[in-house]
Amino acid sequence: MFNTKLHNRVIAFVLGLATLVMAASANADPPARVARLGYLSGAVSFSPAGEDEWVQAAMNRPLVTGDRIWVDAGGRTEVQLGAAVVRMGSSTSVTLLNVDDRVVQLQVAQGSLNIRVRRLDANDVFEIDTPNVAFLIRRPGEYRIDVDPAGSATIVAVRSGQGDVYGEGASYVINAKQAYRFAGTGLHDYERFNTLPLDEFDRWASERDRR
Repeated sequence: MFNTKLHNRVIAFVLGLATLVMAASANADPPARVARLGYLSGAVSFSPAGEDEWVQAAMNRPLVTGDRIWVDAGGRTEVQLGAAVVRMGSSTSVTLLNVDDRVVQLQVAQGSLNIRVRRLDANDVFEIDTPNVAFLIRRPGEYRIDVDPAGSATIVAVRSGQGDVYGEGASYVINAKQAYRFAGTGLHDYERFNTLPLDEFDRWASERDRR
């Protein structure tokens, strides 16, 4: 991820909130929100937190902070996070930076995500970090994130809902039915789309939702 004062404040907020939540629940029941792999198609690899070895991913495997997932060309997988579902498309790399009852923070090095958030409470944090930007989801809705293989550009599309995108010294609100492509880390080099057409990956995600 890029190193900026603004983004560091976002991360500090996330980590501070996570610390408070963990301290308050140290002697309580296990977290209600448990991430797990709910769908696999094609070659999907998994690397546990703190390890360098990659193994074949398995259905229903619990996921914790620090775990990494790689979806090979032509593959797909689905990560279920309580009231949210994150679907990963072909050639996608994701690291779970933080996952607990209140915080979801994912790092996407490359590839495509289709995200549906059904509920987002006032104290919840749902953040997607890419090599270019940090995107903080503010409302329940449907979102699409695409990071090019070189990590030089990110597309953020808000089908429904709302979110804030953060870069070097700048931030924008992205409302429903808006999409932007950001190059670099300053949010100055961008392209806005009135609509981002649905592709086969989006249609598959919608079909999963209907099921």
